Amino acid sequence: MASQLELTKRSSRDTPVEVPSKRSRFSDNFSSISTHEDSRILEHLNDPLFWGPYLSERQWGTVREDYSMSGSCWDYLTYLEATKQAYHWGEDGLLGVSDKFGILCASLALWNKKDPILKERLFGLTGTEGNHGEDVKELYYYLDNTPKHTYMKALYRYPQEEFPYEALVNHGRTPAEPELEIMDTGVFDHHNYWDVTVEYAKPVSRTMMCRITVFNHSSRHATLDVLPQFFFRNTWSKLGPGRTEHIPLFQKSDIDAIDAICDLGMFRIKFHHSANVTLNSLLFTNNDSVREEVDVEEEGGDTTKMGGNSRKNTLILEPCKKDGFHQLIVSGISDAVNETPVGTKCCAWMTVELAGNTKTTMYWQISPAHDSCEPTTDKIDAVFTAQIAKANDFYLKNIPRTCSKEEVNICRQALAGLLWSKQLYIYNMELKNKELMKLYDETYFKTVGKKKLGWNHLSCHDILIMPDKWEFPWFAAWDLAFHSVQYARIDMPLAKEQILLLMSDRYMHPNGQIPGCEFDLGDPNPPIICWAVWKIYKQEGIRDLAFLKTCFNRLIFCFQWWHKKDPKSLYIYGNGFMGLDNISVFDRSNLPPGVTSLKQADCTGWMGLFALNMLQIAIELCQFDSSYTDMAVKFLKHFLNIAKAINRPVTEGGLWDEQDKFFYDVIHYHGPYVTPIRLRSWTGIIPLFGCCSIDLKHSPLVKAFLLKCDRGYSPFVCKLGDSEFFLTLVSYTKLKLILKTVFSEEEFLSPFGIRSLSKVYQEKPFSFDVGETSLNVTYLPGVSDSNIFGGNSNWRGPIWLCMNYMFVECLERYSDLDRVFTLPLSIHYPSGAQVKSTFLTIVHDICRRITKIFLPDRLGVRPVHGSHKKYSKDTDWEHLILFYEYFNAETGEGCGASHQTGWSALAYEFIYKLHTFQRSGRAQI
Repeated sequence: MASQLELTKRSSRDTPVEVPSKRSRFSDNFSSISTHEDSRILEHLNDPLFWGPYLSERQWGTVREDYSMSGSCWDYLTYLEATKQAYHWGEDGLLGVSDKFGILCASLALWNKKDPILKERLFGLTGTEGNHGEDVKELYYYLDNTPKHTYMKALYRYPQEEFPYEALVNHGRTPAEPELEIMDTGVFDHHNYWDVTVEYAKPVSRTMMCRITVFNHSSRHATLDVLPQFFFRNTWSKLGPGRTEHIPLFQKSDIDAIDAICDLGMFRIKFHHSANVTLNSLLFTNNDSVREEVDVEEEGGDTTKMGGNSRKNTLILEPCKKDGFHQLIVSGISDAVNETPVGTKCCAWMTVELAGNTKTTMYWQISPAHDSCEPTTDKIDAVFTAQIAKANDFYLKNIPRTCSKEEVNICRQALAGLLWSKQLYIYNMELKNKELMKLYDETYFKTVGKKKLGWNHLSCHDILIMPDKWEFPWFAAWDLAFHSVQYARIDMPLAKEQILLLMSDRYMHPNGQIPGCEFDLGDPNPPIICWAVWKIYKQEGIRDLAFLKTCFNRLIFCFQWWHKKDPKSLYIYGNGFMGLDNISVFDRSNLPPGVTSLKQADCTGWMGLFALNMLQIAIELCQFDSSYTDMAVKFLKHFLNIAKAINRPVTEGGLWDEQDKFFYDVIHYHGPYVTPIRLRSWTGIIPLFGCCSIDLKHSPLVKAFLLKCDRGYSPFVCKLGDSEFFLTLVSYTKLKLILKTVFSEEEFLSPFGIRSLSKVYQEKPFSFDVGETSLNVTYLPGVSDSNIFGGNSNWRGPIWLCMNYMFVECLERYSDLDRVFTLPLSIHYPSGAQVKSTFLTIVHDICRRITKIFLPDRLGVRPVHGSHKKYSKDTDWEHLILFYEYFNAETGEGCGASHQTGWSALAYEFIYKLHTFQRSGRAQI
């Protein structure tokens, strides 16, 4: 028989107590909110962003949940184990939501009567199972969202046949073959699937409504169990931030209503449904881990005897735990849930029975329990109608009016995915390290722990924009810079908040380093936070000097950390990883034997851009405070020194290769031996990013310094006007030589943008000898066959929207040089073309090539969807778009993470540029 849920303090948790009535000890807190208006609680409850899509799509398999000694996070907590194990640091669920503290969570669970478990969370292959790295194996689409989450919409497609877990795991494919996707298994071939559309609406800040629409795509009658479920994040049984003295509680208040009682107060959850739906019952269990005890009696001995009694082979499962609903609905174990209608996890168990090609609807609403409003389905539908109209108005204002219907669809889904990708991220490194030290004693410190202990200051409990809530449900520094720049168009406060968080004392290391990601906090991501700060500041249209000053002061520490990577002050940098994964012939963070150092063209280029952005900020601040003049001169000097250093030939300590007319990484051996790695890739193009125009009208001392500069800096400074100058890391002569290579269709220019590696290595792979080892790199337009950083890491050919965005932006800035010449600057584009094109014309064409990835062609095929014909032949699929991590350079097909709207939402930016360019003759970047 299921035991009653205990509401008690941790210190007396083993002492049984009587289950309280509805107005439990929490009612005092609730009453104080109502009558005395506790300002702290009310402030949060009245926040329009109190409810949002903050629930992760995957908490299992993350570094946060890994308590193994080996650091094998994928193996420590698997997909199946997630149904039974309470998490330490967060929660996950299918298309779910939560409050901004992640205390009260809601998500969807489904059962098609055939699967071995409920569909409670998204399934995917781990890093060790996939032939190209981890990969989600579900069909779901983010269709709509607004910055305040007043309206959200997503679609999940669920097979009516048994979900092909076994086929997807045991695919038997090699790295030379493509991934086996769920559509390849045939479960969607004959329209035997459910469309489950989940919509959320917020009429007021404290209330959220959900409408679940189920459509039977089969021509036959079918049955589906639908479980809108709610659960409290487990803060009572394990160490973790925000551990509560009292256990929160769900308790039944009516045949179709549940009260949720927690430190934030009491909320009422009310369920409704349309025809063809049966509300079977309200179920309650506890969000606690299942403890499994296995005792085995060995033959011929008594080694397993305990207390003198021999134990047989038994498996003891505790009832009323996290997997209670699975046990009851799928396995038919009646006492798997609480007999008393209370618990820390609950659901409304509904069964849908639909004829073919028909649909029905279910609803729930959560609001403060004292609200007298009694919702009805008509009232809820009216709220959704109103919020959809507001969402339409929002997108009407933020998508260029000249966009076609298809372009509007792309922009809307791109922004929706970006907005859905918000997630509550909780991680306290000091506490995690203490837990691991307790488990493994000094062994932990001597192995993997030593590196992690250096980040003990990291304390995260924030809403962050994730690159992908399944594939990458953790922040990444340079991803977040792109996210913030995009958010600046639609939610400026959040954009600033994200940047300030990364540079706060809770994230930034005391030495000035910004954390990379949870897999390796010390991994150096490209330092583009300063670029993002300047973009956000300029985009706002008002002078938020407080934001700019705060960021500038913090960025000084970051810049100093990076400069320490150049201990000899040669102004040439090398820092390993730099976010480009396997773009090199070897792991740049682990140099081959005999190599003493690696000087990187991309790292040096990023540092040039960093110095230039710091200069721009300092010049802006000089207008209001002349004390920033010294800082402006400092960063101007630093930029010019980097420019001078990187442009030196390799034989003279620089990174310029006179033979190929390109920038290359250079390795240093013992003694005076240096060798360029003549592999043409993004690493040699990134130095072009370091360019801009500056106006020194309000900075006469900076202007005086610039005019008196040594002649050796003249290739990098061009006078545009009386007080205006153009600064560049790359002289105009070298710029044209590099662009000739970049714009060659045999090298970098693809029908869908700029490739990450030259195509010349397709027929003749690049070979490089290190000692007695020969290393090779082949051009791969799509998925990688190299697992240096995991199989889904591929910078050896595909299109990356983030880099194309930076490249387009720098070309637009180079067009400022048009003011110096009688005619606009122009170059053969593509290389070898009879006519020349201006830089702005080239910007327009690259934007067009990128946009073509997502637009349907004359046959209705969107290149992004590759060979999956349903997206072009089926009216139920043709409007749906996925935003992948990167794209095949020859076909445009999406590769890698399928929902990386973190930076692939830049599709919106490319469309925006296309249409602003058409109106003004100049791209707005």
